Amino acid sequence: MRSYGQYCGVARAADVIAERWALLIVRDLLVEPLRFGQLRDGLGAPSNILTTRLKELEASGIVERAVAPAPARGVFYRLTDYGRDLEPIVDAIGLWGARRMDAPREGEQVSDWSLASALRVGWTGACTRRTVWRVEAGSASAWAVTDPDAPLSLGAGEPPEEPDVTLGGPGLRRFLAGRRPAEVEASDPALLPEFARCFCVPLDA
Repeated sequence: MRSYGQYCGVARAADVIAERWALLIVRDLLVEPLRFGQLRDGLGAPSNILTTRLKELEASGIVERAVAPAPARGVFYRLTDYGRDLEPIVDAIGLWGARRMDAPREGEQVSDWSLASALRVGWTGACTRRTVWRVEAGSASAWAVTDPDAPLSLGAGEPPEEPDVTLGGPGLRRFLAGRRPAEVEASDPALLPEFARCFCVPLDA
């Protein structure tokens, strides 16, 4: 692993998580433990580079491998407690980066895990009712369960129970930023004000 060679907390952290793909691996593993193939496909990272990054993150005590419980087989990757301490840092970086992230640039993709991460980053805690959300962005989907009496629950892909509403559309990013009107499509438009209370990812003018 390359090093900045400085006795500094910022430099030491950058030694570990500023390598290409490292921070995005942590982002996706903050959503849920994942197999190698899931990480590779979600990130679009070359297998050899992903293998190297995972080994480095393991050596740094951020990521660990675990055997999938029966009846599943194989190995998956998950964050250690030390790795999960990165959650507020990753979320703060995500909010900062999203401030100037309006329409996608050419070639940019959304994955199930990056979309789930965006929901976690934007969570306000201001929900008024229990709601199961299914959110779409292009071919990506993620879900969240908001409940005034329980912590936020979310994940990539399809929700574990029937959603109360499915929403998405080209205006989703601006709707998340509180911009009205926005081209948001929802199976139950009456729940859009509740979504706006629950999630907010600011966007600079």
